[in-house]
Amino acid sequence: MGTLKFKSFLSKCGLLRNTFLPTRRGSIKILCNYSSGNNLELKENEYNNRSKLLDVHLPNASQPLKLHPIWLRDHCRCPECYNDVTRQRNNDILKLNEQITISTHSQSDGLLHICWSDGHKSTFSIPWLISHTYEGKYKELQEDASRLTTWDGTTVNSLGLEPILYQRMKKEDKILREIYHRVIQYGFVKIEQVPPTELDTKMVIERICRMSQTVFGRFWETGTNFDHKDTGYLNGYLEAHTDNTYFTEAQGLLVFHCTHFNGTGCESFLVDGFHVAKQLKQLDPSAYDYLSKVNIEAEYIEPGEHFSSWGTIFRHNPVTHVLEQIRFNMLDRAPLSNIPQLDVGTFYRHLKTMAMLVKKKENEYQFHLSPGTVMIIDNWRLLHGRGSYRGERVLKGCYYSRSDFMSKARHYGIIS
Repeated sequence: MGTLKFKSFLSKCGLLRNTFLPTRRGSIKILCNYSSGNNLELKENEYNNRSKLLDVHLPNASQPLKLHPIWLRDHCRCPECYNDVTRQRNNDILKLNEQITISTHSQSDGLLHICWSDGHKSTFSIPWLISHTYEGKYKELQEDASRLTTWDGTTVNSLGLEPILYQRMKKEDKILREIYHRVIQYGFVKIEQVPPTELDTKMVIERICRMSQTVFGRFWETGTNFDHKDTGYLNGYLEAHTDNTYFTEAQGLLVFHCTHFNGTGCESFLVDGFHVAKQLKQLDPSAYDYLSKVNIEAEYIEPGEHFSSWGTIFRHNPVTHVLEQIRFNMLDRAPLSNIPQLDVGTFYRHLKTMAMLVKKKENEYQFHLSPGTVMIIDNWRLLHGRGSYRGERVLKGCYYSRSDFMSKARHYGIIS
């Protein structure tokens, strides 16, 4: 039964008075009584909106692309409406006439030409129209997500990735593009034969993307002192986690370079959070759904600072509903204050199921982060950790913001 018919049915039954109707994203409070007359009016408006849509015929497609005139007028790319230099709009949304109509239109050579009822003229590239409508963008985002390669500890070693060498990435843009490709595809990339100096480490970092400024600085170092009250600055075991769960937006990527190690232990490991999410969804769908909806508070406290942020463990793209981010750090959890005590048992049951999958040895990709290897890790997808160690270890690195890194990935055509 469609939504309008369902509302009409409830109205006839006298049930639709200041109640809540479930929707895909939650609940909408109905503040008035709907009658069958109102439903007919809604249906009529829906029909009128559909009747206004312009059919754009596409090559090798059985169905036309249907576009609303108000959308087309708002997206006009003529010099009066759009500045090609700044790539920004000139038109005023308050002057956008919702009653505007199309007087004439034609298609030729991959272009759509429109003459409007007020005399204005617009020309659109049909491929541009396809990729910028909801339907086109939805398809592109889904295709981006479907190209990701998830892995466990066994399959990651069978990827057969050729080493990326420092000397080549310094000079060749195609190597730079491959770095972005691997991070998007697999969640990480290694750059080999980097001299273990601060100068060369920074050269790699800045060649790829601009560093972010955080409470830890732009270019940070662990192993020489205890500058920040963070477990990562100690030499004990670190379980798999993502960083910055206490920031409003976690930094998108991590860069690590172990420039000095004289000791024992300290085996590093990665876990593909997207692979774990698939496992959880199959093992316990209710746990996956719960951890996609319930917010967990994380915090970071040191003298002069107290960061705090809320978020779900699984965050999804608002358009495609495809998994977009893992937010998992059991060390940074703040006191559990958002769950009623009657529901606490459910919370811990689902959280422990997730933690159990994260800790499975089969899901870990283990390696030694040795001097000479710079590693870039997607902090929204992969969890990282390391074993305890004895001796001296110096780790240099930085964060990249998600916005900056993805901007570069779009520049290289890796994502839409």
